[in-house]
Formats: sequence, structure tokens, C-alpha cells
Amino acid sequence: MTWIIKLCEVEDGKRRERTVFTLGEVGAPISIDDVGLSLEEGKAVMAAIQRAVVSIQSSALAEYARTKVRNGTGAVLKDYRRRRIQTAYGTAELKVPRFENDGSVEPCTNWPANCRSTPEFDTLRARLSAWMSYRAAERLLGELLPIEGGRHHTTFRNRILIEGAVTDRASDVRTPETAAKKLNLGLDCTYIRSNDPTEGRLHEVFFGHIEPDAGNSRVFSSIGENGPDRSRRIRRNLEKAGLTDVTSVSTFTDGGNGLRELARGSGVTEKPILDWHHIAQRLQHVRQAAAGLTTSVPDLPEVTAKIIDEVERLRWRLWHGKPNAVSEALAKIRPLIKTRRRPSKQRRPLRPWNTLMSSLYFLRKYTGGQEAWMINYAQRHRRGDRVGTSQTESAANSLVNKRMNKSQQMRWSSTGAHCLLQVRAAIINGDLAPCSLQN
Repeated sequence: MTWIIKLCEVEDGKRRERTVFTLGEVGAPISIDDVGLSLEEGKAVMAAIQRAVVSIQSSALAEYARTKVRNGTGAVLKDYRRRRIQTAYGTAELKVPRFENDGSVEPCTNWPANCRSTPEFDTLRARLSAWMSYRAAERLLGELLPIEGGRHHTTFRNRILIEGAVTDRASDVRTPETAAKKLNLGLDCTYIRSNDPTEGRLHEVFFGHIEPDAGNSRVFSSIGENGPDRSRRIRRNLEKAGLTDVTSVSTFTDGGNGLRELARGSGVTEKPILDWHHIAQRLQHVRQAAAGLTTSVPDLPEVTAKIIDEVERLRWRLWHGKPNAVSEALAKIRPLIKTRRRPSKQRRPLRPWNTLMSSLYFLRKYTGGQEAWMINYAQRHRRGDRVGTSQTESAANSLVNKRMNKSQQMRWSSTGAHCLLQVRAAIINGDLAPCSLQN
């Protein structure tokens, strides 16, 4: 028994059929490999259905042109222009009628003049290119869809450049969102490799994360922008996240004055906060150095235990917003380290002690310079408010590191990386509109 796939048209009781694809004999699936359609068979079926649908559409387009001429609109059917349009299910070839009216020639469709693919196919290519390399996206489309063209890796890159520029321009349009009472704004920077020696070895990537008290978070990023442009980008995204005149905005940074100036330039008047994440990172080095004394100095267990306890108390005092805690801890730990020499003339290696003291001095320098922006993190945490930029670091991973990480040995132009970041951010924020992908 041979099975055939057909398209049927029913109108005024009349039925017309068009054979689309012949499946052949469908037998019992003795092997599990025979269940359903294989990937290649599915691709062949979809390609055949696509060709049949396009053929019907082409005939309907020709009838539409003839009807328009017969209605006496003044248009004269000049000729037919063959158009090849890339779709997700193969290349569609149509004969598009053209009209001549008062010496001007125009097609009967409102397609963009230079489009070579459907917006849906452009959306698919942009989404895949945002999350994987261009060559990997090319191979994936070739494996899953019956497409013949429009999937070369350079085409994917060009699609990202077009869509990134469109998305960047569209970000100037304010879209009303639900008003937010509180907003947490996290700002940070990272670096990716540059492919142009004249621009330096690395590109600085500026990015941010906005978390409202209700609603979805937003991320944004840019490369190569100056300070005012970055401030305007922050302001636009704050407004899209629900910023109003009465919204409270808490800004978290790693301690860089440049990021704080950007926040002030965007209109945020509240004092920025030194996020706990960066303090905890430096404090962890001190804790590791103190814990290492247990094995590196095993003959002084009492001294080691006192130092570890003092470091733990240091963490508690910093958590409660006491920047002088590091100096107090140094004053207590330094006398304990004077026992580092044996009673005999043999000297104890200084490396374990020096590592601990260096970490403490570095932490004191950092907290001393950031004292004005430290708060009582414990109190804020008990209120249920955020105290660090862990969400911003997560945004860095989703925006930059998973696609542009320096360890992957990829090199980027500033334009290409900036456009890719705009597409990735638009996908994460849900702002990527298929209609914007038309050429």
C-alpha cells in the first residue's frame, strides 16, 4: 500500500487535490528506528509542502494582478520578475507581477526592495547566531531544516550586524512598562579580545542589570560608547523597567568611580553602594590564607585557631558595615604572627604568614578607599533587599562570557561585538521583534 500526502481545496462543493509527496509503503515498525518519519524524510515532506504552497501562492498572485488590471485602476501589467526568497523550509521561487503606471514601474507586492528572506527566517538566524558561533548555527540549520541557501556563516554574521543596528536604534523608543517602586541597578565592565591591533588588544564591554521589585529583569550592554552615551543607555533601560519620579534606585558597583559617574549621569540621585560580592571576593582570599596555616604551620595549633577565629569575626564586622574592622583585625593578628620563629636558631618559612598579611593589607586598602559607599549589609539583607551584584555577574555570563569569553580564543571587531550584544540583550529582555528583521 502506497501512502500519498495531498493538499485539498474545497470550494462551492467542488474538490481539487494536488499531490505533494509520496511516502511509499508504511509498514509495521519492527525496529524502533522505523517509528514515524526519519529526520531526512521529515525534511523532504516539509520541503515538498513548501513548494506546493508557494506554487499556489504564485498562481494567486498572478490572478490578483490580472484582477487589478481588469478593474481599470490605470495600472498596466508590464511583466513578471522572478524572486527567490529564502525560507525555513527551502527556497521559494515566485513570479511577482509588475505594474506600469504613468511611466513608473512597481511590483504588485509591498515587499522590501532588496529582501531575500522572510522575517521569520531572519529571526531564526539571529536567535541562533546570538547563542552559538556562526558556523555552529550554520551546521545546526543544515541538520534540522530543508534549506538550500541563506545559511552560510557569513550570512549569519551579516544578519547580526543588521539586526544589532536596528535593535540599537529601536532602543531609543520608550515603551511604557508597569511603574516600579524599587529598582536595583548593577553596573560592571569586562573585556574581550580585539581583532584590530589599532584598537588595542582588548575591547572594554560595559554592561548592566536592572532588577525591579515586580516584573522581569533587564540587561543591557555596549562597546565603544563614551560616557554620555552610556548614561543615556542606562536611563533608557531604567525607564523601560518602570522608572518614575518616585522610584527608589539602588546602584551597585565594584568600587570604580567611572561607573558611579555613569549612574549619576543617568539621573540616579541616590548614593551608590559598594556591592558585597566584591568585598566577599577579597575576604575569601584572607580566609583561604588563614585556613592554609593549619597545614603549613602544624606545630602552632593555638595560634592558627586564634587567627582563623579573628578572620571569621572580621567577616561578621564587615557584613555589618564596619570598614575599620580590617585595621582592628590586623592589630590583633600581627602580635600572634610574631611567634612564627622557633626557639632554636632555625627559622620558620615566612611564606604562609606573608600570604595572610598581604591579603589583609590588600583588603584594608580596598575597604579604606570604599568606606563612604559601604553600608550595613546585614540590616539591608534582613529587609529583603539585595546587597550585591550577583545578578549582574550572572548577566555578564549570559551576555558576554558564554559567547565571547577570552578563553575561547575568539577575536572581535568593536562593531560586530556591539551588534551581537544588542541582539543577545534583546532576546533576553524579550524585545526582539520579528518585524524589525525586514531589510
